[in-house]
Amino acid sequence: MTGHPEPPGGTTSGVDRLMTLAEADALTSSLRPLGTESATLADSLGRTLATALVADRAFPPYRRAMMDGFAFAADFLPSTGPVILAGLHAAGDPPPVALPSGHAWEIMTGAIVPDDCDTVVPYEDLEAGRPRPGFKKGQFIHEAGSDAASGTVLVDASSTIGPVEVAIAASVGLEKIEVFRRANVAILSTGDEAVPSDVVPRAWEIRRSNGPMLEAMLARRGNAIVFHDHAPDDPAVCGRQLDEALAKCDVLLICGGISKGKKDFIRGLLEERLGKPAFHGVEQRPGKPLAFWPGPPVVFALPGNPVSVLATFTRHVLPALSRLEGREFLPMKVRMNEAPVPLPKFSWLLTVAAGPDGTLLARPPSNSGDFISVAGSCGIVEVPPAADPAELSFFPFPNSQ
Repeated sequence: MTGHPEPPGGTTSGVDRLMTLAEADALTSSLRPLGTESATLADSLGRTLATALVADRAFPPYRRAMMDGFAFAADFLPSTGPVILAGLHAAGDPPPVALPSGHAWEIMTGAIVPDDCDTVVPYEDLEAGRPRPGFKKGQFIHEAGSDAASGTVLVDASSTIGPVEVAIAASVGLEKIEVFRRANVAILSTGDEAVPSDVVPRAWEIRRSNGPMLEAMLARRGNAIVFHDHAPDDPAVCGRQLDEALAKCDVLLICGGISKGKKDFIRGLLEERLGKPAFHGVEQRPGKPLAFWPGPPVVFALPGNPVSVLATFTRHVLPALSRLEGREFLPMKVRMNEAPVPLPKFSWLLTVAAGPDGTLLARPPSNSGDFISVAGSCGIVEVPPAADPAELSFFPFPNSQ
């Protein structure tokens, strides 16, 4: 069993009241798509389809041979002796002339099957130049329109575009498709104690990791990062950086400066620019100080500890980005290899790794700054208070499913 200490509680009134996860979700679910744009097939991969892909003609558009072999009319096949071939009919050839009675076409896979033929027998089922007994009339013919009629919706709007969807778009004659726009994201990390990764830190300093982690997550999603900087614990400098970031982005992610410390001034700076947050504080561990402004631009102020950044980004920001980009994020229901012990009051955002048997293994850090312990993890499992451990919601990291 996986255990943990209970986090501190406490609530206040109004916007500062700690939200349940359901209440926080209700507020972030108000986000609407950013808009659409036209993308080439190559650039559409991983995007969300804005308009359905519709068949411009029947699929397949003609009766096509499914095997290399002979095509003929079964009722007029000679009872004995080799079949007389009328010629070769290959894929890409126009319909041939009428087939003489008792004859067959030597036919290639993908070729049009003439209307006066009702059966295809593959080469491997031929013997002494004629079909072996036991073939079925009508076999190995892919009938016209049997996959889809003209005008049929082949791929629904709001679908994620993968290689198969690209193939379908090309098959209906599209070189560009209408997709929802991806969010342009800005990242602002904070804290005097955090120095660049190429700097040797002094004993009281640490190297910056939150920004690179978020960049990696966003790169997996294909989001453009239009701003990335680090703010010192100086309100004037941070304010100027906020103004630059807000002017460039659809979504701003801030790491740190959102708790109740003497130098946690992010909320005040954002309120001067965007008004009060929709919420500041969620009944979750880690990540209780999370704050959200619906914008525009949308702002998530994440706690500064690395595991808190990882958990809140995965549980809250990823679903919000999906909504902004035209699709609803639905977590998967999963089973753990060992039932986690729920918190009595807070939801637990538990980092997990994939086990060899398909179940998920808990990777709980010792604290919210211990990101070493979560190496190899693949996502977050939400463990509600007093949860049924048999079925829990899984929020995967991008491209980690």
